[in-house]
Amino acid sequence: MINRTALMTVLAASGSFAAADIVASFSFTDLNGSYSDDTGLFTAAAANDADFASGGDVSLLTGSKGTAQYDTGFFGLGSSDVSLELDISNVTASSADGVGFITITDSDGDTLTASIAGSWDIINPFGFMFFSGTSSDFTFSDNGNADGEFNGVNGSFSIASLTSQVFDGAVSLLLQNFGGFDAGSFDGVSTEADGLLIPTPGVLAIAGLGLAGMTTRRRK
Repeated sequence: MINRTALMTVLAASGSFAAADIVASFSFTDLNGSYSDDTGLFTAAAANDADFASGGDVSLLTGSKGTAQYDTGFFGLGSSDVSLELDISNVTASSADGVGFITITDSDGDTLTASIAGSWDIINPFGFMFFSGTSSDFTFSDNGNADGEFNGVNGSFSIASLTSQVFDGAVSLLLQNFGGFDAGSFDGVSTEADGLLIPTPGVLAIAGLGLAGMTTRRRK
């Protein structure tokens, strides 16, 4: 499973910065993943129903530190939500590219947002699909009751000093769908999303690890 610990290990191994440089992280499981072959759009969203019980957290790893915990089945409690969209292109049996955005909303409307770009690897015959991407515009916004806190269902941390900053970051997605995008549309696939934020500038160090893969992938 690709998770925050794995991403931290890879970033630290680059030698460009230490794990202590990581400002924040997030991890969510059991998001509802879907893809439309007609529109070329992949989405992953929080859900709480008979098929999905999303859960996760957003954590501040520096300064005052703290964790906004999104308890399993959180969707529908307050404003808490996770939404990701990627426009899929250059689809092959084993790869694809994706460009889009992610928005994580806390319980009173504050957000963590970023535009992301990266590449998919599809591992057949097992059907595992792994997206690795980067962003240079991760942003915290205090849109709620201006309490200066990023609030989970349980726990919170201060974003008072974060809302004036823009962060670089890495994002990974993991799901299993036999045939990948090349097999056409799919719906209702459990998806894991993980990410790390680091101080700017840092995106070149991340890109050097090959997480983006956009410049080296052979285009069709």
